[in-house]
Amino acid sequence: MENQIVETLCAFERWFPPSFFDIMIHLVVHIGREARLCGPVQFRWMYPFERYMMVLKGYVRNRARPEGCIAESYLADECVRFCSTFIKDTINIYHNEGRNDCSTWGRPISAGKLVQLNDEDLVNAHRYVLFNSPLVEPYLK
Repeated sequence: MENQIVETLCAFERWFPPSFFDIMIHLVVHIGREARLCGPVQFRWMYPFERYMMVLKGYVRNRARPEGCIAESYLADECVRFCSTFIKDTINIYHNEGRNDCSTWGRPISAGKLVQLNDEDLVNAHRYVLFNSPLVEPYLK
């Protein structure tokens, strides 16, 4: 696999300008060896830690002493989380309902209009469904 990647990049040199080949293209050469040596990427992925570092950096209010701000804000956050989780009659600010409200699933978004079909329209609708349904085709022959 590693040799094929190198050969593919050499073939790319015919078609792409030299400005295309930056460090990110060069890193493709090393992906095969890294996968062989380190195993699957999920065991060495840093994304969750980077996300949490973003949260901790958000706690900093005084850049002269960031560690004090982080410790103080983290403690305040833990206290609020404890109180909102375990003390009754409080609003849990960490529980998000989300964008998709499950209570409206299967219901129309807007108010529906009640339509009464007369007998002729009902028969026509029934025939349309029967004649255009693929499940009924074997019985029509």
